Amino acid sequence: MKKPAAVILSLILGFSVFAQTQNTGISPKKAEDDSVRNAFLPGLSASMLTGFANNKNYPGFDFHYAFIQGVTEAASSTDFGGYYEIYAEIGFYKELHSKINDDIFFTYSLGTNISFEKFGHGVRKFLVPYFGAKVGGIYFNNKDSGLLLEPVLGIVLANTNKVKINYNAGLFLNTVMLSDMIGVHNSLVFNLNL
Repeated sequence: MKKPAAVILSLILGFSVFAQTQNTGISPKKAEDDSVRNAFLPGLSASMLTGFANNKNYPGFDFHYAFIQGVTEAASSTDFGGYYEIYAEIGFYKELHSKINDDIFFTYSLGTNISFEKFGHGVRKFLVPYFGAKVGGIYFNNKDSGLLLEPVLGIVLANTNKVKINYNAGLFLNTVMLSDMIGVHNSLVFNLNL
């Protein structure tokens, strides 16, 4: 378990360094005007998990820490352009109608998002669709712990030098209670550049 996590973390850090040092061929003034690149952004997300089989609702929140994220313009047809993000999350969820100490679970994950679009001329800093995935672990207070996988689709609502707001929905999968806990996970994520 520790070895795959170390490999994933190494890949994320390598990609972060590559993304920060990539020469886009855009003039410094144009890059400053058109692209938004940020690193180490703390944030929170308000979330709701709705189960398919059990019809239960689990509201919760995540500490969402973006290691690197941004929107860039592609200098040529072979360059990357668009929205990207690499992040970590720690979440807490509680079923609405259960007792105070029942039906609680915690999550931790690493994830990445990449946009559908490739910006060749100019950059749009809002309403940018993206896809991604996160992997990690899950712990149920009265059951067991296991692995977590969540493919996501989302949209960047706003992405400026000071604040980033995203909405995403994912298919929540885990190895502990897959038949009961498979469902849709909706999140509204706020990150601040302090």
